[in-house]
Amino acid sequence: MLIRRLARAGFAVATVLAIGGGLTACASATAAGAACDQSQKRNMGVVAGSTANAPATTLASSAVAQLAAVGKSNGSVTVVVPSGTPRVMGTTLVGSTAQDAIVCQNDQRNKLSQITAYINGLKATTPQVDFLGSIDRAARNLGSKPMGVLVVGSGLQTTDPLDFATSGVLYADPAQVVSDLRSRNLLPSDLKGVTVYWSGMGDVAGSQTPLTIPARSNLIAIWTAIVKAAGGTLSLLPEPASGTAVSGLPAVSTVPVESVQTKTDWTHPIVIRNSDLLFVKDTATFSDPAKAQSVLAQLVPSIEQNGQVVTITGTASKDQATNNARDLALSQRRADAVKAALVQLGVPASLLQTTGVGFQWCGWKSETDASGAYSDALAEQNRSVILTSPGVGLCG
Repeated sequence: MLIRRLARAGFAVATVLAIGGGLTACASATAAGAACDQSQKRNMGVVAGSTANAPATTLASSAVAQLAAVGKSNGSVTVVVPSGTPRVMGTTLVGSTAQDAIVCQNDQRNKLSQITAYINGLKATTPQVDFLGSIDRAARNLGSKPMGVLVVGSGLQTTDPLDFATSGVLYADPAQVVSDLRSRNLLPSDLKGVTVYWSGMGDVAGSQTPLTIPARSNLIAIWTAIVKAAGGTLSLLPEPASGTAVSGLPAVSTVPVESVQTKTDWTHPIVIRNSDLLFVKDTATFSDPAKAQSVLAQLVPSIEQNGQVVTITGTASKDQATNNARDLALSQRRADAVKAALVQLGVPASLLQTTGVGFQWCGWKSETDASGAYSDALAEQNRSVILTSPGVGLCG
C-alpha cells in the first residue's frame, strides 16, 4: 500500500483513499524543497459506477487523462454513483501536498492509480439510474476554476424527472425537455462555466435494446441542451463503452427504442461516430461494409420522411498535420462513401449532398492530453460523419 511504502521511506502520511465506506482527503508529508504547486488547484466531480443494462464501468483513457490533469494541479475529486438514489462517496485529493519533487510526482501517480481502480469497482446500490441528480451533486463545491464533471454511463436515466423508460421521452424535443426541467426548478445548479465530459453516452448492455443512430443522436441533443441550459458545456469523450453488464445489480428499466426510426429530429445534427462506420485508417473504405450498411439503414426512413436535401459532412482528426488539405480530401471521400451506401440502401441521390471539412470546423476538439502530448484516443472524437437538414449547422 502507498501509506506503508512512504512510511518505510521516512515520510509521514495523512489519510489515503478509504476504499469501502467512501473517500477521505489524502495528503503526504513534506520534504525539502518546494515542488507541489498548490496555487492552481482544479477540482472535478465524477459520476460513475456500474449499473444494470450498461457496460461495466471501465474508465477509458481519455477519462483517465482528465483525472490525471486534476492530480497534476493537486486538486480533488468528488465521486457520486448514479444509482436511482444517487450515492455520494465523498471527496479525495488526487494530487499531493509534498514539498519534494520526487515524492510529489510519486503521490500523483499512485493516487491516480488508486482513484481509477476505485471508480472502476463502484456499483449501483439502489434500483434505476439518476444521472441528473448525480451530476448536480458531483458539481457542488468545485471551486472557482473547476476541471469539470466527468460522467461515465449510457445517459439513459430511468427516474423522474427524466425517465427515458417512459414511452416517447427518448425522442422528445430537447427544448421541451429543458423547458419542463426549468419550470420545475430541476436543472443542475452548479454547472455555470463547467465542462461536462461524458464517456459512453448511448452505449448499453444487458437487457437494453441498442440505440439506433437517430435515438442516440436525440439522447445527445437532450443532454447537450440540459447542460447548456444549466450554464455548462457538454463534451463527449471519444471511446465507445463496450462489454457486458455486471450481474446481480439492482434492476434498471429498459428504454423503448424504435427499430425503424421515422421521428428523427432534423433540427439538430445527426452524428455518426467513426466507431460505428469503422473506416480503415486514412481511407474512405469501410472495414466492415455489412456493419456500416446496417448502421446507415437506420437512417433511411427518416431521411425519406424528412423530404429535404440532407448534407453529409465528413470530419477528420488533425493528427498533428500542419495544414488541412489532406484531411479535407479524406473527409470529403468519407462523406461520398456514406452517400453511396445510402443510395445503395434506396435513398434517392437527389436527397443527399456531400462536403468535407477536415479538422477545420466548429466542433473540433483538442487532440492533446493534459501533458500536451498527442493522443489518438482524443483524436478519434474528431473522426465522424454528420448529417444535417437545411438551415442546421454542424454544431447545432
